[in-house]
Amino acid sequence: MKFEKFKPENYKNVDIKFTLRLPEELHQDIASYSNKHNISMNTLILNCIEYAMANREEEDK
Repeated sequence: MKFEKFKPENYKNVDIKFTLRLPEELHQDIASYSNKHNISMNTLILNCIEYAMANREEEDK
């Protein structure tokens, strides 16, 4: 399986509110990465979910 390179992009028209609980260490990692790349934590999390869904095993699609 070949993965595409992860590159976060901004979203428009995000209108569904969703609450997510994270372990403190993961929250800190996400906050640090998003600050380094000048994007919001929400945008980073959306991109991570989209990347994971696009690169999941074929039989799961």
